[in-house]
Amino acid sequence: ELKKFFPGSPIYVMSDGNMDFSPLCLKEGCKFVLCPPANDRWHPWPFLRRLYDAALSLNTEFIIMLEPDNTIHGPIKTMPAYDAGGLLVKERSFAGDKYVEKLAHVRVPGFKWTKKNQQAGLCGGSYYRREAILDAFS
Repeated sequence: ELKKFFPGSPIYVMSDGNMDFSPLCLKEGCKFVLCPPANDRWHPWPFLRRLYDAALSLNTEFIIMLEPDNTIHGPIKTMPAYDAGGLLVKERSFAGDKYVEKLAHVRVPGFKWTKKNQQAGLCGGSYYRREAILDAFS
């Protein structure tokens, strides 16, 4: 469905489960990268590095992260208003929000990391502005 709803958009496929999709990408014209498995729940660096590498590879304004259990049902109807967005995970919050806000003030003076912002689940189906990824993880 990607090619149906997003014709001409570049596709970057990354596998961290030892599955080689290079024959598929050769046929479909996408870029494939095989990465070593990582336990990202305990150390997020491999995930962030893979996201950064995808952003370097893709020349697009936004990147949409999909996972094997995601389905595509149609094109994007409204352009995103923010640098990142995902699924709403109610009642989630993070310790250290004041620390994160302090770091963000260097880039965006007056930035507020609201409770609603903290409830955005950046998982399969989430979107990211490419420039924000490159800026945040460089």
